[in-house]
Amino acid sequence: MEELRKHIRRRSLLKAGGFVAASGALGSIWALVTGTGAGASASGTGLKRPRWIKAVSRPTLGETNADYKRFSGLDMFALYRPLKTHREGAGSVEAEQASKNKRLTAWTNEKKPGFSLPDRQLSEGGFTVMHSAKPGAGLLSWSRISVHTPEELGTQRYTASPEEMANTVKTAARFYGAGLVGVARMNEAYFNLQVPHREPQRKDQPQKDAQQRDQHPILQNHDGGHRSAEHSMAQHSGGEHHDAEHRGSEHSTAQHSSGDHHDSEHPSGGEQGKDQQKAAQPPQDKDIVFEDVDVPEVTDAKFVIPRKMKWVVAIAIPMDIELLSRTPTPLGDAATAMGYSHSAFVVSSLAEFIRGLGYEAIPCVNDTAQSIPFAVDAGLGELSRLNKLVTPEFGPAVRLCKVFTDMPMAYDRPIDFGLVEFCKGCKKCAEACPSRALSFDDEPSFKTRGPWNNPGHKAWFEDSYKCYEYWQKSGSSCGVCIASCPYTKGDQALIHEAVKATASIAPPADGVFRVLDDAFGYGKQHNPEQWWTKDPPSSRRG
Repeated sequence: MEELRKHIRRRSLLKAGGFVAASGALGSIWALVTGTGAGASASGTGLKRPRWIKAVSRPTLGETNADYKRFSGLDMFALYRPLKTHREGAGSVEAEQASKNKRLTAWTNEKKPGFSLPDRQLSEGGFTVMHSAKPGAGLLSWSRISVHTPEELGTQRYTASPEEMANTVKTAARFYGAGLVGVARMNEAYFNLQVPHREPQRKDQPQKDAQQRDQHPILQNHDGGHRSAEHSMAQHSGGEHHDAEHRGSEHSTAQHSSGDHHDSEHPSGGEQGKDQQKAAQPPQDKDIVFEDVDVPEVTDAKFVIPRKMKWVVAIAIPMDIELLSRTPTPLGDAATAMGYSHSAFVVSSLAEFIRGLGYEAIPCVNDTAQSIPFAVDAGLGELSRLNKLVTPEFGPAVRLCKVFTDMPMAYDRPIDFGLVEFCKGCKKCAEACPSRALSFDDEPSFKTRGPWNNPGHKAWFEDSYKCYEYWQKSGSSCGVCIASCPYTKGDQALIHEAVKATASIAPPADGVFRVLDDAFGYGKQHNPEQWWTKDPPSSRRG
């Protein structure tokens, strides 16, 4: 089998080389690498992009049909417990957690590379900012935190042409730490139906109310990995299933409590009794609704988004690829931790900036709406075999976030840099995935793989259950698929840009680029111990 594979790769190499030479494409590729094009530079990043990145009228992947609906808001972090209990029986989650914690303790005491105390605490420290934020509160507040309004400064709110307004916001976003930023049209279909209540607790603490969550209603009409008719549990472009959106909620578990409470049943009467009753009731999930109001609002029952918010600032935060190459370990997990904390900082800062200009703004990380479809519409990248966003500049090694606003700006367009055709033949991420959770299908399809996938759009769907189950076995989150992607590179050296440019205009050459990526050792996992000896430790992102 290996000899056959080598033969096929040699044939691909010769075929691609012959194609490039015969077509005289090298000169064109050089022009694409060294030049920039006005059509593409206006899309996505706010920066000049090379001409091989083309702005297009519609996304290259993500075709929808009548089955496409808003996502419920429940991700794999909420679904895993009821699904595992349904498949393996009561107590299976507790047993798995106990086994995981025992292994982690042993590995930490043994100072296993990637699992030592400093390794684990690097990730914990990295999550600090993200853990201080939650939808509609703290850094992610839907109302002004501290910035002065134009009225307080004795001036009028900022106005300019839509293009200048967009450039102003993009420049501010990059200043705060965005790697890529673009502006997309508001699309209510990308929003979750609810914001699930999440009870903060540490990873190593036993779960509360296990029986109630083991009987989650998604399982009433659900068997195995097939979706139920009433609950479509994933994101459009699903790429946030690990995160990836997603990851911001890894250290907490969704609560789904039931039961009616009446004043007459409470031992105390009057207002005091009502207050005690309210305090005793478990917090509920909140609906996300659009209304004709002037300002965003978070109430006890719902999150209200003004319909006048027709602009979405989509942002990509580059991740530390040196740490990513050391997953699945807590040390490698620090790349994810910092990606989320940087996301929370960037969107909260940008939202305050927009409010200071005289407009409303709602900052979000993985909450409230799906990040990937907005990022695709804003021209940050394309949907890939990973079922995640892949950008021309950083590959899939990014964390996504967004800000909704009523500040009028020029919209960006989706892009095409040949990724979908490349993914059809590459399959490196699927081969590298230790849980075999990614699709090996040649073509994307509408066929979903579980209730975590949102039906009604075409994609390479992943098995998020397998992925998350592997996290429990490995003792850490995993980013092997991200690190293995040929578009994940630590620099934008000319040779890498030439390869990507060729892939965009000469699909027959895609096979050779996969072979060369393997030959040069890209995508391999690195020794965790070596990260600490770097002088200084790398913080390269993208």
